[in-house]
Amino acid sequence: MSASDSSLLIAFAGVAVGFFLGEGSRYLRYRVEIWRNKRLVRTELKSVLAQLPQKRDILNQAISHMTQQRFLPMLSVSTVTIGYYSVQESLYPHLKPIERNCLHIIFERLRVADEQMDGMEETFLRTVKEEVQVDPWGTFIGRCEELLTSYDVVAELAQSYLAGKPVDVFANKAG
Repeated sequence: MSASDSSLLIAFAGVAVGFFLGEGSRYLRYRVEIWRNKRLVRTELKSVLAQLPQKRDILNQAISHMTQQRFLPMLSVSTVTIGYYSVQESLYPHLKPIERNCLHIIFERLRVADEQMDGMEETFLRTVKEEVQVDPWGTFIGRCEELLTSYDVVAELAQSYLAGKPVDVFANKAG
């Protein structure tokens, strides 16, 4: 083997090693990003579980007021969901269908509950003013109780996800 052949071989080997190191590094960063996103969602679920008692307390106070035909505004800090919605798209292909469905139900229930609680006062006042309901107090107590039930479902699903055994939310219950 001549000197020019060995130099060519060394240069080729250097290029190959550089390529594999670069691709290995890129793949490692990619896997670390997936891990970080999953950790972010898990951390956010823990925050949601910590926030649920406050949400339940607000609803229970509102129910107590409504049984006395008084209305308590239910505006509160929105549930923590920013992290999930910021990584949802990039994390989607890396979750099992059961995990995606469980997270979807958790965070959609939270979104709907926040919207309902934030708009409850306006909806209630409009219902009373327009005399849409015969018993608006009973109707809105029922809505608050539905939100409490929804928070129970969220807590159950979040705990199952954090335990590594997400509930199959779309399981066929007929069989």
